[in-house]
Amino acid sequence: METKVLSHVRIETLGGFRVLRDNTPVPIAKWPSRKARDLVKIVICQRGRPVPRETLMYLLWPATPCRKLGNRFSVALCTARAILGQGALITENDSVRLDPAVVHVDVTAFLRAATAGLRDPRDIESLTVAEAAYTGDFLEEDPYEDWATELRAEARLTYLQVAAALADHCTRAGDHVGASRYCLRSLERDRYDEAAHLTLVRALVAVGSHGEARRRYGTYVSRMQEIDVEPVPWLSRGPSRA
Repeated sequence: METKVLSHVRIETLGGFRVLRDNTPVPIAKWPSRKARDLVKIVICQRGRPVPRETLMYLLWPATPCRKLGNRFSVALCTARAILGQGALITENDSVRLDPAVVHVDVTAFLRAATAGLRDPRDIESLTVAEAAYTGDFLEEDPYEDWATELRAEARLTYLQVAAALADHCTRAGDHVGASRYCLRSLERDRYDEAAHLTLVRALVAVGSHGEARRRYGTYVSRMQEIDVEPVPWLSRGPSRA
């Protein structure tokens, strides 16, 4: 399910950014420039598509005219190439792209596994792999960078769909503990997920945890009131994973 990696370079972006070479993290001290890291992050956001040089310069130094940035950009690109290794960043037609055959990127692998699992509900293995791979939101340390917003939102929404599918599967199989686990993980990402709240309540009732089920139902009611949604009555039929 993962692209074969020709080198031993991995880039982790879910939950935070770091580069690993031969499974060893590259220390932050090895990056003499934050702009070099940001350049790599921006290219990752394009998922293999080439990014024009001028676009990169504008995103990295938005307050400076591109005609003054040639040397700065060259230094940042050389630094990124030195960290990632030969062939990782490809320059062609005055654009830069990341070669997925050379560098393994966790968000790309996550989305690939998630897409396979969501396309075929019987592919529980892909869904499980995707769920385990999602260790946090995309580039959590860059919450205000516009260039990271789209992929962060897509990855988070995809994760919620994966967790919902796994909760459905567990519920149908009578694994209420498993369903509870996936619902809780969904609610960590979206506290207003009504279906996750209600499936969690029903799963707790199914395993005899009535007090916790009541407490969780109270939390559900509070969350719905926060967004002006009418909560469904206790244990009535409503939005559900099942």
